[in-house]
Amino acid sequence: MTHDAPVLAAGPTLTGLTDPGAFPSARPLTPRYADLGGDGRVTTVSLGRWFEEARVHAALPRFRRRAEDGGGAFRILLAAQRIRVLAPITLGTEYRVATGARRVGRSSFSYGHAVFAGDRCVAVADSVTVLATGSGPSELPDALRADLAALALDEPADGPPRPESTRRERARYPLAHRITTRIGDVDTNRHVNNVAVLSWYADAVAAWQAARLGDPDGGPPEELAPSAWEVQYVDEVAHPRTYDVALAVDPVPDGLHYRAGLFAGERCVGLADGFGAAGPLEPTDGLR
Repeated sequence: MTHDAPVLAAGPTLTGLTDPGAFPSARPLTPRYADLGGDGRVTTVSLGRWFEEARVHAALPRFRRRAEDGGGAFRILLAAQRIRVLAPITLGTEYRVATGARRVGRSSFSYGHAVFAGDRCVAVADSVTVLATGSGPSELPDALRADLAALALDEPADGPPRPESTRRERARYPLAHRITTRIGDVDTNRHVNNVAVLSWYADAVAAWQAARLGDPDGGPPEELAPSAWEVQYVDEVAHPRTYDVALAVDPVPDGLHYRAGLFAGERCVGLADGFGAAGPLEPTDGLR
């Protein structure tokens, strides 16, 4: 696949996030060598880190000020996110990561993100954040609602879809990839970071692909990696622990649908859907 090849059509569409003028906030960003995959493009997992940094700079300082001023020991927990690559992202180009608030609920709100090279949109994402205390979800303070109103995006906002409840059943997945957490996976909430979890799903997909391709040196070709992800963070992921990424692979128009679940024994702590090109791969391990 060349750098001008189209990206897979399947996966989340995330409409309304490609207009650079719609965003109230944007930060310049230069790709790092560590962001790249073997084909010289920024990986979808690295984009997850870009969007996390955008969320932190958009509102996290305000969260912390509210807590320090007597608002309580808030925790900011990511509940879901969607990421979709629209065009290759490479070294040697300056990008902007734009951010805005899409929806504000009682104890949660969502962001919309986009990456621009000039006025060209090359990736989009959205996410759902929950404000919580030790006793569970916490109502958003009025002052924080005002902060979010200043970041409002004037465009449609459809929330991430919720996978069917049967996806939380371990027995429905024919494959498993074992993961042992590392200290570098843990973030300031003292649980495994959302981007680390996303990388585990990508690892499971790569392991399945490599097995089908005869375990090539360097892993499967990067053009087969999912170009879109939908992730649900069902429960906090602890360290040190061992988890299984359960996986099923089904065909869809234009490629493959990777359905994954993260399990601690039989308990589901996360779900993900990845969408990627099929190439020479033929799925034989669909969801049961």
